[in-house]
Amino acid sequence: MPYRSKILDHSFFKNYGQENNVKYSSIRPGRPLPTEPKVVDIRSLLYLPDGKIMFKLNFADEFKELPARPKSLDLAQVSFPPLFSSRINIPLDKFRDLQSLKTFMPTDTHHFFDNLPHQGQSIRLLKRQEKKEETQRAQLPPKEQRVDPPKKKRKTV
Repeated sequence: MPYRSKILDHSFFKNYGQENNVKYSSIRPGRPLPTEPKVVDIRSLLYLPDGKIMFKLNFADEFKELPARPKSLDLAQVSFPPLFSSRINIPLDKFRDLQSLKTFMPTDTHHFFDNLPHQGQSIRLLKRQEKKEETQRAQLPPKEQRVDPPKKKRKTV
């Protein structure tokens, strides 16, 4: 059976970070005590269509419902806003790297890579400049510690 793929764009991704639209405030399987299980102890999660979340702490165990009390929220009525309003700009460095790889790609794909939205400045170059400025500042002693050469006194006759 061949693989099926779906091309996604920026409108597919939703913002699930709103506290009023979530059924569970946490997926922690125990109370916040040192002896209770933590999120990192979870081995498997099962999301049910009705919004319940089941978990396993060991692969051989049966699924258990999360102990956190879910909010009474009708998920069919909840709509999540889009995460992005437009396509995301990729860094200029990545854009240049992709341009250099076009020689290995079929020519019918070049148009796609030429029209990728990208940033105007190179992140690598900005980081190099910041690092250079930082090392220059580190090499200069603070003003309090700088020693100016003594001024020569003129002899008056």
